[in-house]
Amino acid sequence: MKEISKYLLGFALAAILLAFFLRGVDGAGLVEALRGASFAGIVLAAAVNLAHNVFRTWRWRSLLAPVRSDVAFRPMFVAIIVGFLTTWVLPGRLGELVRPALLSTRERIPIGPCLGSVVADRILDGAAILLLFAVGAWSTPIGGAAAESLRGAAVVMVIVVATFLAGSVVAGSFRGAIGRFVEGRRGALRGLGRLFLAVAEGTEALRRPRLLGAVALHSVLAWLTIAAGIWIGVRASGAAVPFPAVLVMLPILAFGVAVPTPGGTGGYHLAMKAGLAGLFGVGEASAAAAGILMHLAVIVPVIVLGLVFLRTERVSWHDLLVAARGLRDVGSRAAGRVSPDALEEPR
Repeated sequence: MKEISKYLLGFALAAILLAFFLRGVDGAGLVEALRGASFAGIVLAAAVNLAHNVFRTWRWRSLLAPVRSDVAFRPMFVAIIVGFLTTWVLPGRLGELVRPALLSTRERIPIGPCLGSVVADRILDGAAILLLFAVGAWSTPIGGAAAESLRGAAVVMVIVVATFLAGSVVAGSFRGAIGRFVEGRRGALRGLGRLFLAVAEGTEALRRPRLLGAVALHSVLAWLTIAAGIWIGVRASGAAVPFPAVLVMLPILAFGVAVPTPGGTGGYHLAMKAGLAGLFGVGEASAAAAGILMHLAVIVPVIVLGLVFLRTERVSWHDLLVAARGLRDVGSRAAGRVSPDALEEPR
């Protein structure tokens, strides 16, 4: 019953956000903009956006290299796509839990490092978005209140990224001492310490210059590919904006997708409209058409490919939900409600 309530809340939030998205948009103009869009351009945008997951997979391999350097490309790529499928179809962003849990189960990798690598993955996303936003803002000056808001968001992102990287270095430097301290403790303190050490192991790549260079390069390439797909799709929708403008919009779109609705529905649409119409003066109808078409270009290929992988890999929806709930138990272990020994490597 609790899970059903979460799903219903997610769909209700999506409906509310879509109502705000469509408010003030001329219906006839929107239909005309949708009819005038280039189908070939939208398909190309979808293909380019899907291709960015190749760079995500290479980055994840680099992040997990200190733990397991022999994991093949395919199982990681499958876990990423299935994770996104879960995120797009179900509310609550369960895909963030499904991805590490699925890889840990199938490739016999400790869950802690898998979880830590995904945390690092998201922080690297923020760093790449911040860098590309800076390049776009420098190339496409923005004034007024919008500029102040974006600068404020950039400052927050800088603080988060810097804090995480500093914490990663500290964790690596004192991991031995923390490990010895934890082993002599019981209950919640031991569970929390073991979880901390496991996550620190998953971020080991950030403390190795060669691997850090690889994950940084793959992060930038992944988000440049995403930006290229958005730019192609936006232009195919009839909204002619320069490529640097899309770089400026990346933080806005990232926040929109982060809204806990199925597939980022509503949040993504509002973010696209706010960026195109609010920052760059694109007409409301054209901006709304771009939001609708690009949302479909982002989620449809992942859903189709994800469903194919569920069939070929013989994974059920039940398996995905069990995996996500199992990873939630890691938090319970840290609180001492489950034995922290479960954080050990699978046997």
